[in-house]
Formats: sequence, structure tokens, C-alpha cells
Amino acid sequence: MKNIHKELNRELAGAKLERIIMSDRHTVVLSFYNRGQKSQLLLGMNPSLPELHFGENLKLKSLNPPPAFVLTLRKYLLGARLTKVDAPAYERILNFSFETINDLGDLTEKSLIIEFMNRVGNIILVNRSGVIHTALRHVDHSVNRYREILPAHPYVAPPPQNKLRPDELYELSAEEIFCRQKANDDLAQAVYKNIAGFSPVLGRETAFRAGLESERLYADLRQEEKDSLRRALLAICQEINEEAVFPALYYDDSSVNSERRLIDVHSIRLTHLPYFETSASTLAAVSDYFTHSRTVRNFQTKKHSLAGSLDEKIRKAVHKRELHEEDRARGREAEQHKLYGELLLSNLHAIKDARSSVIVQNYYDENREIEIELDPRYSAADNANRYFKKYARNKRRLEQAEKLLARDAAQLAYLESIKISLNCASDFDDLLAIEDELSAEEPQRIQQKLTDGELRQEPGRPASKRRRSGQYKQSRKVNKQTEKGSKHELPPRHFLSSDNLKIVVGRNNKQNDRITLRQARKDDLWFHIKNAPGAHVVIMAEGQKVPEQTILEAAGLAAWYAGTNRAGGASSSVDYCEARHVRKPGGAKPGQVIYDNFQTILVNPLDPAILEKVK
Repeated sequence: MKNIHKELNRELAGAKLERIIMSDRHTVVLSFYNRGQKSQLLLGMNPSLPELHFGENLKLKSLNPPPAFVLTLRKYLLGARLTKVDAPAYERILNFSFETINDLGDLTEKSLIIEFMNRVGNIILVNRSGVIHTALRHVDHSVNRYREILPAHPYVAPPPQNKLRPDELYELSAEEIFCRQKANDDLAQAVYKNIAGFSPVLGRETAFRAGLESERLYADLRQEEKDSLRRALLAICQEINEEAVFPALYYDDSSVNSERRLIDVHSIRLTHLPYFETSASTLAAVSDYFTHSRTVRNFQTKKHSLAGSLDEKIRKAVHKRELHEEDRARGREAEQHKLYGELLLSNLHAIKDARSSVIVQNYYDENREIEIELDPRYSAADNANRYFKKYARNKRRLEQAEKLLARDAAQLAYLESIKISLNCASDFDDLLAIEDELSAEEPQRIQQKLTDGELRQEPGRPASKRRRSGQYKQSRKVNKQTEKGSKHELPPRHFLSSDNLKIVVGRNNKQNDRITLRQARKDDLWFHIKNAPGAHVVIMAEGQKVPEQTILEAAGLAAWYAGTNRAGGASSSVDYCEARHVRKPGGAKPGQVIYDNFQTILVNPLDPAILEKVK
């Protein structure tokens, strides 16, 4: 925080505050104008991850209507001049001091205090007397008796941590430094619980530089190991005191690929994390870190939401299939009911009325005896007719159930293909494409009802103008929804192979149909994972002969976007053929095709980060 506040002070001192918005209920964005340049500062107070981002154009939309907190900030700070940015030593707090003109035309001072703390982070506006004007989160005595954060109350700073400062350690022994930890604390905890401004990651770094495992208990260390830990700690403190800044982002892998994760950001060199990328400044590194964290958080939130919606659709489809399977089981009783009717008719002369059952000989089965249940309220002939009616009804039920089960199987296969696309999604555009496909399901369902006659007038009723008008409006509404969705379709993924040939990969089933059946030339090569749902991949060769390396890369992409064997190990089978041999059966769901004259190749999934993306 020390380096951040110095860099912010250098960038923003003297700047005019031109705009204040909230992009969500946790995030405030301040827009400054300074020396001919515009810049924005994002202050996020999400309880799970407070964040700070400094840039020129963050492209965030304001909440509408604006919350009361923003209106109060605008009242007191809009047009104010930022005089300085300060921070208490070794605390995660920033203090923005402003000069502004009040309603009487007098120059006055305001302070915007930012507390970057997990779960209890806050943004507080106070006047020159330290009285609170407003706060993002109000805290009364029922929540915190030490410090109430309410309008018209005096601002009370967070309680001191009573830890040792990094510049106070040089004359202290290991026993004097490490005296506040508990008996079962490991080395990382022993460091950051005793030293002000240290985090768990600096605790692990201290243990690593001392040649010790951070999971070991401090109480189990020998004296020479404690001294080694002290020397490593003093070396880090010296870097802090001398401002030996090394801003960098730290990753879990050295190679740039789709699976690489961003671990941490720091202004001190973390030697226990070997894979890093340096930044021009601490502020730039922090901004990049929180931009990436926000992107990942938004991606995961959107993906989780789509997964829940998709799972609900799959659950409903499975439930419908179970009901149709029950209908098919009942429908298979039709032949038995037909047999009962025929046997009753052939034995009318021997059956007396008012009987609950009768035993007759089954001339279809070597005259074996069979018992048939009867309704004693009806004659034998009437019982036979009732069985024939059951036969006709169950026969129709069986025929309809078979059709519906085929439709259910196609729907489940279609939803499973969407699930595969969702699992393979790597960026927010992939999720938007999947959302577009899922949102198109509802208009299609309504259109199907209109086609099947479910929304038409009831049989025997006159076709009134009112109902015909309602039908027409409903169909127009569905068409408009479909047209509206089609206007915002995202483009498919484009890659460039090692031989400079374009490879196109569909993001969803609608794109799969478009690139395979509309955009691909007849002699372009088409790829798909064998016997499993996955993305369609097309090499846009434009009449050129496709080299073997490009074929391997396209097949690897088909395996990657089918989600098979990404972790390595067994190879995946991928079919490929010319696009002329791929066709769509009548009535098939989006993305479902049949093909022939194909070849099969065994490949390992290819991480698309290896190939160059084409926009």
C-alpha cells in the first residue's frame, strides 16, 4: 500500500474529480482530469475480494438510478480538486484529500477514506473535522461497538494491530520478534502475525528464503533455524525500507496456455514463486491483477448461472423421458388387451354374466388356459369391447410414446452438447454464445406449440377474430424475439495454423451449423470428435492442399473443444472429411449432422493458446 499511495499521489495530485458512478453495489469509479489527461480509479469493496484498478477507460456502466451513496459523493466531491493521497504506515487504508467549494462559496476540505479489508472494507466520506458525511456500508453499535460508521458520527480509525514495524527489527533477537504467535502456528503465520504490513505470502517467502518449509511449526524449530528465519526476515525488511520495488504478477506455470492461473501480485520479489511477469509499476501490476480477478470472477459467475439453467433443462427433459417411458410400458400392453377381447368373443356362449373373472383356452398358445378379469357390471360382449377400446388406446399411446421418446433422446443429446460447449468455454464471449443458444430455446418452444396447434382454438368452437388476432400477435412476438437474438450473434473462434491456414471453431451449436453448412466450401476439411458431442472445426483451405501439420492441429482443436483427455494421457479419435460429405437430417437439432467418406485420426488435445488467434 505504501508504493501504491505514492504512485497514486504522483499521478493524481492536483487532479479534478469530474465524474462519480457505481458500477455495482460494491464498486465506485472516480473519473479524474489532470494535466490534459483523463483517468479512472476503480475502488471495489466486494467482501470476498476488495480491489483497486487505475486506468484511462475502464468502460463500466453506471447503476440507474444511482444509489444514495453516489448522490451524496456527488454533492460534496463533484468538481473537487484532489490535493494528496496518503496512507497510514503499514495499513491497508488510502486517504484521498480534496479541496472543494461549499454552498456558501467558501473553500473547504473533504477526505475520502478507503479501507481495503476483507469482509469489512468500506468507503467513507468525512469533513475537515473528521465527522462522517456518508459511508458505503453503515455500521452501528450492534455490529461494532468500537467504531460506529454512521452519518454525523466522528470517524474512528481501525484499532492498531500492535505489531512490530519492519524498521524496528534490526536490534531484536528471534525470541523478541516471534513472540505473538500461538503454539500451533506454522512459520508463515509466525511471520505475518508479528510483523506489520506482512501478509501470508510474505510469511511463506520468509520461510523459503530461510530454507525452511512454511508448513513447519515455529515451536519445533532449532535455534539455528530460528536465527536463519530472522536473517531472511531482516533481508525482506531491508528491501521494504530501501524501497527496492519489484512489481510483478506471479503464475503457476511458465508457458502461456489456457490452463495457466494467476496466483498473486506483489511489489517484493517472491523467490518461492518462480513464474512471473514484471510490470512497470506497482499500480500497474495491481490494476492488471484485479482486472484479471474481476474477469475470472465474472466468468465463473456467468458460467455457474448458465450451468444451473442448463441443468434445470436437462432435469426437465429427463423427467419427460421417464413419463414417456411409462407411457410406452403401458402401451405395450395393447396386444394383451387385444388377445383378451378376441378370446372373450370366441367364448361368449360359455361365459355367464355377473362374473369377476373367467378361465378360457388360449388357442394362440396350444390351448393353454388363461384367466381374464371381467367387470361384473357388464356382459361378456361388453367386456370384450372394453378390452378392444383399451387395445386401441394403448396402441395409440405406444405409437405416440415412441415418437416422443425419440424426440426426448434428441433433446437430451442436444442439451449434452451444449453442456460440453459450456465446460469448454474459455472466455466470456463463449458464455454469451451459449446464453444466446439457450435463450433461443424458449421462442422455439412457443413456435412449436403454434405449429402443433396447441394454441389454436378449441375443437367445435367458432374461430373468433379476437382469438385469431391473439394467435397472430403471439407468432409475431416469437418471430421478433428470434430476429432480435440473431442480430447479436458472436463470431466463431478463428485460429491461424502453422501453415497460415485459417481454422474456424464453433462456439455453440448454431455456429456449428453456420460454419459447416453455410460458410465452408465443399472441398474444405471438416473435423469432429468421434461418437461424442463437441465443436465443429473447419479448415478454410480455399482450394489449397491442406498440409499434414494443419490437419493435426485442427484435429487437436476438435479434441480440445470436446473436453476429452485435456490432462494428457490417452489420445482422442477425431473424424474428418470434406465438407461436401456432411449433411443435416430433416428435423435435426442445431449442431446435429451426419457424415460419410471420413477418415479417423488419433491426436492429443491441442491447447488453442499455442495457435495465433485471428480477429
